[in-house]
Amino acid sequence: MIPVERFSEDFFQLRTGTAGAVLQKLVNHLPRLVVLGDVSRYVEQSEAFASFVRESNRGRQVWFLTSLDELNERLTAR
Repeated sequence: MIPVERFSEDFFQLRTGTAGAVLQKLVNHLPRLVVLGDVSRYVEQSEAFASFVRESNRGRQVWFLTSLDELNERLTAR
């Protein structure tokens, strides 16, 4: 689990390629990654990032979640 505040602004701008590069490396080495915190401002600024978050949250390896309660719900459901 990595808090949103740990990421640079570049991470949330998909055109930089930072998110893809970082997440690919982490997914290759970790079973699951959770970006924990509020990313709503980035989702509102970019339809591409909003789609990226939606698609990630449909999968099993990378989730963008706002709270530990949301994480617990997901883990319990699985």
